[in-house]
Amino acid sequence: MENLSDVLSGKDERMYDLIVAVVGRGFSDYVVSSARDAGASGATIIYGRGTADSDRQVMGILLQPERELVLILVKHEDRRKIMSAIVDETSVIEEGRGICFSLPVTQVYGLARAEKQKKLQIRHDKKIRKNQE
Repeated sequence: MENLSDVLSGKDERMYDLIVAVVGRGFSDYVVSSARDAGASGATIIYGRGTADSDRQVMGILLQPERELVLILVKHEDRRKIMSAIVDETSVIEEGRGICFSLPVTQVYGLARAEKQKKLQIRHDKKIRKNQE
């Protein structure tokens, strides 16, 4: 676990970062696709409602700004590449469309099992492909 003196002294030994993309409702698939193409293994999408845009009325119907938060846990060394892919391949940073940022992650539990499961799945898929040939 990192302590405050390590953080203040500039020591940065974290293994993971959390990429957060906040986009309009319906655009999260583009973000996830771009991130996967750049090496991310998955993402979590959370639906929400933004407050930055004021509620608008169209023909007497109140429209609220719906948003999707895309959370992507990535290895620290892959963060820049994945964020660049998200920004370059989607319209996430166009004015009013969304925002993409990252946060440092200092501790993670549960990934060892996920990594093991991923390796087993890859072996299983290779075996199936080999049997199909």
